[in-house]
Amino acid sequence: MNCHRCNGLMVVDHFIDMEDEMGCLWMRGWRCMNCGDVEDPEIYRHRMIQSSLRDRLAKMVAPKRARKSREVVPLSA
Repeated sequence: MNCHRCNGLMVVDHFIDMEDEMGCLWMRGWRCMNCGDVEDPEIYRHRMIQSSLRDRLAKMVAPKRARKSREVVPLSA
């Protein structure tokens, strides 16, 4: 897997979430060896939702461009 930021190598890493109400929560995710960017299943899910919404919005807002036809007009002297 490649990093979306720097195209570096992503490796599996284990993270601990100490802010959870159930106590410590271990989580498995991906960490970039170059830039240190972290991606876990929750981050990935949010990115997919945002990209699909962005695609839908672009389809709704962007008007369909019609091909411009050029008319050839003969010039006479």
